[in-house]
Amino acid sequence: MLRWLKSELRRQQLGRAALPNHTALDSLRYVVLDTELTSLDSRSNRLLSIGAIAMDGPKIRLGEQFYRIVDPRVPVPPESVVIHQLRSEDLKGSEPLARTLQDLRRFVEGTVLVGHFLNIDLKVLRKELGGNRHELDNPAVDTARVHQWILRCGQYSEDLPVQLEMLELTTVAKFYGLDVDNAHHALYDAFLTAQVWQKMMYTIQAKGIRKLSDLLRIGGV
Repeated sequence: MLRWLKSELRRQQLGRAALPNHTALDSLRYVVLDTELTSLDSRSNRLLSIGAIAMDGPKIRLGEQFYRIVDPRVPVPPESVVIHQLRSEDLKGSEPLARTLQDLRRFVEGTVLVGHFLNIDLKVLRKELGGNRHELDNPAVDTARVHQWILRCGQYSEDLPVQLEMLELTTVAKFYGLDVDNAHHALYDAFLTAQVWQKMMYTIQAKGIRKLSDLLRIGGV
């Protein structure tokens, strides 16, 4: 056990050391992720599926994807099924949760995590990992926060509140001229968020956000 803990600590230290704050955005590797859940109630929700896709700078790596469905071992509420189309019977026999999370750890190692309202995803993933807040402690960026910053830098005053509806993923995607379809599938939403992030990168770099430290200041979670 002690050997495993030392190995895990070293792995985490190496992952962080590989991402100094002065690293240029185009030189970073990102993993854009999304989850589907039994509900949005953080006290009781469980993981249903994870979708993730890798990016090198602004380049989306379509061949480097991660998708798993997970049996939550609790009934899936009917109102939730309407949204993501995942029924309890669809999830039975899925890969064990522990293996899924272990594979996810490997997939995201040494990367910057990106997601839309990413705190929701990280909260449930860390809960499934035993409630350890140090799990998945990669630098993490919320595209909703970045978009809010972009809006306030544009026609909006910094003091003007941005409506929540303006920050929804489909609304933000349309803002950048992207086609929207098949929402509420974890892998599709991860891919859509990757396309949004790709557009955002060009926008924020033009506004002087060029290093990891700059990015975490405006969108870090």
